[in-house]
Amino acid sequence: MKILLMEDELHLRQNIKKYLTLKGHYVDDFENGEQLLAQANPNDYDCLILDVNTPEIDGFEVLEYIRNNNITTPALFISALTDVQKVLKAFELGADEYLKKPFDLAELEARMLRINPKHSNNSPIIIDDIYKYDLKNRILLKNNIQCKLSSIQKKILYILIKNKNQLVTFNMLIDYVWDDKEISHNTIISTMRNLKKDLPDSFIQNVKGEGYIINNI
Repeated sequence: MKILLMEDELHLRQNIKKYLTLKGHYVDDFENGEQLLAQANPNDYDCLILDVNTPEIDGFEVLEYIRNNNITTPALFISALTDVQKVLKAFELGADEYLKKPFDLAELEARMLRINPKHSNNSPIIIDDIYKYDLKNRILLKNNIQCKLSSIQKKILYILIKNKNQLVTFNMLIDYVWDDKEISHNTIISTMRNLKKDLPDSFIQNVKGEGYIINNI
């Protein structure tokens, strides 16, 4: 899932981004609404995570602007504000969820998936007549028989399919698959070459110098 995150507290913003990236999501993050509206198009994302109290332009103003421009991207507010009037205002502006701080990051992801049902579908993803992918259990099936993949290959395939139709950069792979260790691009290329042997031709496409993408599912 491609996520747009706005949170002015640096440590929390970094923790959210790290956690969701490790879960296979792609996250663009901003400190406040002024930066977000100047640099991002909310219509390009699957989910918006917005803090209410941010400097310059706050979360309420951001969502009001977005909804006034007929952008329907699901939005989730995160806030320490517990005043019922603030919560009601969030939903009046078009929010889909409101999560009070402090919260568990696993709950944040669960609520994201709840307001994005297309990303929480437990049905296997059809790759072609032979291959299917079980996203929930992270299993590749060939003629309904589980393929034997290494733990590294499983992680690579998961993050690529989780972010289908979006570029997965070398840095994203290093963060998620190798836990941010120092890994050369040659190691990634070699690992990817071996993984491709177990998949249909051209299923994983190389974007030269940047990373990989899956477009045809």
